[in-house]
Amino acid sequence: MIEYRSTPRALHLAMVGALTLAAGGCMTQRTQTIASVQPAPSRPVQQAPLAPPPTLEPVQPEVPEAPIASEPLPGTEPNFGGGVQTAAATPAPSGVSVGRTDLLGGWTISSGGASCQLFMSLTTWTGGYRASTRGCSAPSLAGIAAWDLNGSTVTLKGGDGSTQVATLRADSAQSFSGSTSDGAGITVSR
Repeated sequence: MIEYRSTPRALHLAMVGALTLAAGGCMTQRTQTIASVQPAPSRPVQQAPLAPPPTLEPVQPEVPEAPIASEPLPGTEPNFGGGVQTAAATPAPSGVSVGRTDLLGGWTISSGGASCQLFMSLTTWTGGYRASTRGCSAPSLAGIAAWDLNGSTVTLKGGDGSTQVATLRADSAQSFSGSTSDGAGITVSR
């Protein structure tokens, strides 16, 4: 039997040689694998002018149309002159015409000697549209969360959307007055 004596240096050289052979074999196979892959043919780049960007027009909220009835309105009767007699349209009691967009933005509420800020938006909310207040000391005014418009009457509502906090009528396009649900006077103005 042959006995081999190994020294740390000899062992080190043997391991380096074995690793080199193993790595060399892997590299040879890898090189062959890479060399055998052919690149995909390329197509020429096509050029064309870009279309102009679309023009953005302001978006108007859609307002549903009222249904048209084929029957005459109740209380209107044909007259013998050949036409239909209709009741005259009654203007809003305050005489001021107000639309929803006229109410958007910030307002000052005054009630019971105190004043605070009211903000109205067209975000739909339970009971109408979203509203919020800032700096209101009265709990009922601080709890305003919605508003609605019917003719020239503005109704301010609580967080549940059904509790009326105040009802106001337009004095002008910039001023409303009315009463709170507990009977106190209230004004909303800009």
